[in-house]
Amino acid sequence: MNNVSDYYELIDEDARFSRNSRKIEFYTTNLVMESMLPGRSTILDVGAGTGVYSFHYAERGHEVIAVDLTPKHIQYMTQKSQDTGVPIQAHLANATDLSRFDNSLFDVVFCFGPMYHLTSENDRNSCISECLRVLKPGGILAIAYINKFPVLPMLATRDKKFIRDSVIHKVINEGVIQVGDEDCFWTDAYFTSPPEIEAFMQDYDVSLVDHVGTDGVSHTIQEYVDGLSDEEFHSWMNYHYQTCRESSILGMSTHGLIICRKN
Repeated sequence: MNNVSDYYELIDEDARFSRNSRKIEFYTTNLVMESMLPGRSTILDVGAGTGVYSFHYAERGHEVIAVDLTPKHIQYMTQKSQDTGVPIQAHLANATDLSRFDNSLFDVVFCFGPMYHLTSENDRNSCISECLRVLKPGGILAIAYINKFPVLPMLATRDKKFIRDSVIHKVINEGVIQVGDEDCFWTDAYFTSPPEIEAFMQDYDVSLVDHVGTDGVSHTIQEYVDGLSDEEFHSWMNYHYQTCRESSILGMSTHGLIICRKN
């Protein structure tokens, strides 16, 4: 049994970016990635979910292969590819084992989901090592993570019964929650911080290219952002794009994106 896969079998992951407050992460990630893709690229989308990024880039002429842990997601992507004619290969795989792929095969690797849920340090190291193994020298590895610091403000607006010292300790000091714990408010999850993820990547032979807070405080105050008019939301996005690399904003952004180049 895998708690994470079981969780995603039960939810509609494809609806994740249906609200403006959630779309900000998608818009920002694409703004950053599209500025650095080396023309037509071979892309591996690790932990692809239902393939929202996979289809976005395949539709723009990139060669995309997606892998995910959840069988429902693989079935969804395969069927959608058949229905739309957008060419995507989707394979069931764990992010810690990409052995179906040869070394130095891809120009770009997206790791947009696994770090949210790899509660073991060994698994996190295996995931990044595998992503780098299949990446060409000079290729781009983009890693999404959940920032520990906005978690409690988010819980205060969603489910305040988890505002207690034991949860704060788990999130801030341990960075891990797991199904079965009384303090678990999601599924198995890992939370880090901007300085911690940068320090983590220093153990690998990579160069830091960019580091962005992909949704800023929008996830925390989602009801207010969702209530903005089209004109107001456009201005909010202008504010967000101008501040998403500001260190204080990065420190409170629910989702972060760190981008590295393989040396």
